[in-house]
Amino acid sequence: MSTVPKKTWYKIQWYSDDDTPEERKFILKLDTLLVPYLLVAYWIKHIDQANPSNAYVGGMKEELGFYGNELVTFNTLFSLGVVVGQIPFVFLFTYLPMYWIIPGMDIAWGVFTLLQYRSQSFAEIATYRFF
Repeated sequence: MSTVPKKTWYKIQWYSDDDTPEERKFILKLDTLLVPYLLVAYWIKHIDQANPSNAYVGGMKEELGFYGNELVTFNTLFSLGVVVGQIPFVFLFTYLPMYWIIPGMDIAWGVFTLLQYRSQSFAEIATYRFF
């Protein structure tokens, strides 16, 4: 009876044993392209999600006249926009190439994030946040 040797976390193979050198080179190129992009995108998303709470404490409450539970509503609208926005993009992904959709969505996200600076009321900033 043969036993499979246990792999420790530092001995896990990155590639399959039957990968060709060309496949290994392609996997390495793909990883060096995607991992930094996804790391930065996730980091920016996290900052974008956490910043309204920091801004609220730093004076946004008084500047825009927030009262009551409007910070909770504000954060909920962001989550609702993410969930509702997934529906049309699932269909768009099948019709348009990803190399246009994903950068386009990142640019639109940046535009809506930048537009928040000009908000004069809760309704306006909540609308930008939803989109």
